[in-house]
Amino acid sequence: MRIALALLLAAGLATSAMAQDKKPETKPADKPAEPINAQVVDNLTAPAAPQPVPVPEGAVVKTTELEGGVIAEDITIGTGYEVQPGGAVVAHYHGTLKADPAKVFDSSFTRGEPAVFPLDGVIKGWQLGVPGMKVGGVRRLTIPAALAYGAQSPSPDIPANSDLVFVIQLVDAMQIIDIEVGAADAEAVAGQCVAVTAHTIKDTEGKTLDACDSKLPHVWFPGEFAPVEWGLSGMKPGGKRKIIVPKQFNLGSANGKPDWAQNIPLEIEVSLITARNLPQRQR
Repeated sequence: MRIALALLLAAGLATSAMAQDKKPETKPADKPAEPINAQVVDNLTAPAAPQPVPVPEGAVVKTTELEGGVIAEDITIGTGYEVQPGGAVVAHYHGTLKADPAKVFDSSFTRGEPAVFPLDGVIKGWQLGVPGMKVGGVRRLTIPAALAYGAQSPSPDIPANSDLVFVIQLVDAMQIIDIEVGAADAEAVAGQCVAVTAHTIKDTEGKTLDACDSKLPHVWFPGEFAPVEWGLSGMKPGGKRKIIVPKQFNLGSANGKPDWAQNIPLEIEVSLITARNLPQRQR
């Protein structure tokens, strides 16, 4: 969140435009100018700005008390993929203070755009409270201060030691399907790492965008391509996994490939050859 999810990973791309000079066409003086094609004008119009969307409301259908006193109240049970611990999600959220429900300190619903983030990068209350949700679901989390920000408030809108309440709508999630489990005695990928893989990355039409095998594997560095970095979480060397990536995660191509389209879903099949976890920064 811009406040509550300040630790999220983000990827950005700069775009450029090229203009090509074209010699104007000479027309007879008595020929009237052709009308401007309305469709062309429409295509040049900038996309509409995101509009606020209402925060979901409704009766609680299920209440669960989780570790540390986190209370999860399901308003809508989703029907899609179920988020696993350490997963990555696309979600709307609406944050208020438990002591003052009218005090909204951050809301993606107001901005009209959901957030995209790995659960390993957010507050502990979210790490505990989001797994188990299914895509399409709506859940209200009441999070004790100790599992939110404690005394280290990130904003004047959140007093120190505040219990927080979030309404979360799960828009989509990165799907993880383990094909082969890695070596039992190996260390699992956790957080940022340097990983060596064989992999195939395709679009949903089956077109191969990138591929390499174990004879000439690829070395992934932190920040190179978020879907792979987040999708390796929990894997052990020797493991093989399919990662189904929502379009919102595909913000840029790995290795800078110019033919790698952005904002489209991807399917990644990855075999982890080896990995080295890096020291984690203190949060």
